[in-house]
Amino acid sequence: MLRAIISTWTLFFGLLLINAGSGLQVVLLGTRAPEVGFSNFATSIVMSGWFAGIFIGSIIVPNILANVGHVRVFGAMAAIASAAVLIHIVFLNPSAWAAMRFASGFSFAGMYIVCESWLNEKATNENRGQLLSLYTITNMGGMGAGQMMVSFGQEGGTGLFLLASVMISIAVVPILITASSAPNYDAPERISFRRLIQVSPLAVVGMTLIGVIISMIFGMGAIYGDLIGLNNTQIGYFITAITFGTLVFQYPIGRLSDKFDRRAIILVSAITAGLTASIAGLFGPDSFFALLVLMLIFGGLIFSLYSLFIAHANDYLTPSQMVAMSSGLLMVNGAGAVIGSPLAAFVFELIDVKAFMPTIAFVLFALSGFIIYRMNVRSAVPTEAQGTFVVIPDTSTGVAVNLSPEVEWVMDQDQAADENDPFKDNPYVK
Repeated sequence: MLRAIISTWTLFFGLLLINAGSGLQVVLLGTRAPEVGFSNFATSIVMSGWFAGIFIGSIIVPNILANVGHVRVFGAMAAIASAAVLIHIVFLNPSAWAAMRFASGFSFAGMYIVCESWLNEKATNENRGQLLSLYTITNMGGMGAGQMMVSFGQEGGTGLFLLASVMISIAVVPILITASSAPNYDAPERISFRRLIQVSPLAVVGMTLIGVIISMIFGMGAIYGDLIGLNNTQIGYFITAITFGTLVFQYPIGRLSDKFDRRAIILVSAITAGLTASIAGLFGPDSFFALLVLMLIFGGLIFSLYSLFIAHANDYLTPSQMVAMSSGLLMVNGAGAVIGSPLAAFVFELIDVKAFMPTIAFVLFALSGFIIYRMNVRSAVPTEAQGTFVVIPDTSTGVAVNLSPEVEWVMDQDQAADENDPFKDNPYVK
């Protein structure tokens, strides 16, 4: 493990800076948009541009990689991401910002795919799970650090935009000057939406709704904080608490899901997250510490659900089928994320800002009802047959799933012959 870390420290250092730049933008744009006069709906379109870019980038970039190569793609994506941050300073209109957020999402998807490919190249059967854990900690830690940096800037200033751009630009240097030869890259296998539903309707619905919620809270959470009276520094900590909750709760919740019916843990997590969101909606700047604690718990539960749904779907699959399924679920999650921010704006404009957290709670309670329904119509996978829970960061693409300890690196000839119908011999998929 130590040898793998030493050989990839520049990659992780670069990832830390990239995610710090991304995290800073999440809070910075959310706090700056009202200052320059954007409406809530216009801001929601701007913020949803990121999720749309990630979604489209995850589809297109693998094809670009095959033709151009990893080093060139990474350099090009980093240049686009760095420039996109600066263009926000020049053009103060929602259309330009939405276009730049789309460009940022697209380029970050490309950078994540390249980094995950390099990590896959370094991983072995002995250390792949540890590398995935380190990848998750680096992503979420960098994201949280960037979100707190919003307190460094002055209201209306350009310094934080420059800082975000600089971090992305500097991140490229250690990665590119130490990059080894391009790894062998195969784009994650795509499976149809019908197949996804066939394997696990619960995972598909769950990942879609979790995408909506993540988009609502990360896309419009800063706007919500501003509307309830938080200052910019408090907004930064408000969003950071959600991110750091991921690091605190995912592992213990995942361990519980390995020991009991995973769907029961998913149900309890969804209900608890809904209750936490409902209570958090009652707090504001006068009870800021209590609000932070609630958001820490909420974030830990939401991102645990993200990984739990993937683990639940994989319980029905053999290792060679997991990459295709997980990649499909990540795409479904991305599609759900595109509509989350506009939904939040709809709540702000047509109902009230106080309905924001209750709306998130309603989505979680509706999800809980669907979980109960699925538990009644489908038998559980025996606990001893369940796979091991693996934390998958929400920033990852389908390539990162290859780092899961249960995923086989090489299919034998018989498996390769069945890749047009990877679920052919699966007893759970009819």
